[in-house]
Amino acid sequence: MVISALSLDQVTIGAFFGLLISLPIALFLVFWLSAVKNRTAVILGGLAGAVIAFLVILAWAGTLIHSSPMEGANGASAFFGGLLLCSAAGLVGGIIVDLIVASRNSRDYRRQVSHE
Repeated sequence: MVISALSLDQVTIGAFFGLLISLPIALFLVFWLSAVKNRTAVILGGLAGAVIAFLVILAWAGTLIHSSPMEGANGASAFFGGLLLCSAAGLVGGIIVDLIVASRNSRDYRRQVSHE
């Protein structure tokens, strides 16, 4: 398995624009659902999840690994696949980072019990 050079074909362009449109969706949802004080880490986790999903689309259907795109793959399918997969993976990446940050700083997120 030899990694070839990335070419600018329909699949790559479609997946890239799917990633661009999915970023505001995923990053807004991750920011809004986050319960931790360090929201920058959560946003970076969401960004990393979306970029990883973009690379998965290019490896699976595009020219990241193989010299030609997968048979039957076109720009429209890569766009909608990128839009859905990158949004979902960005949300999952942000939630995972949210859980990691919250578990490391658990005393900040415990409920304060008032004894009367």
